[in-house]
Amino acid sequence: MVPCIMLVLGGSLSGGPGRLNSELGLKTTVGICFARLLVIPLIGIGVVQGAEYLGYFPAGDQMFKFVLLMHYAMPTAILCGAMANLRGYGESEAAALLFWQHILAVFSIALYIAIYLNLLSYV
Repeated sequence: MVPCIMLVLGGSLSGGPGRLNSELGLKTTVGICFARLLVIPLIGIGVVQGAEYLGYFPAGDQMFKFVLLMHYAMPTAILCGAMANLRGYGESEAAALLFWQHILAVFSIALYIAIYLNLLSYV
């Protein structure tokens, strides 16, 4: 399914971000990307650390924690754009948001991998 989903992403983003629609705006796009790629991963650190403190994780399984932390650092799911296309509502806005989130995720994921590996090495 991964190759098929990549084709869906390519089809959705083939036109590039286009111009930012007046309905979406630059501030909204920046705010959504900021929240999704910078704020939510920080909240995820607190959630995962809290769950570990409460004893919900297998003892000593660092890979389990790493995968949970990485879940919070990923951009919005590609299928959200597909749902917008199927519904026929907000297609260009969803495509623009997916485009910018996936471009910026290259940098944010690298940052959070370093943070998460540093965080897990001290435990």
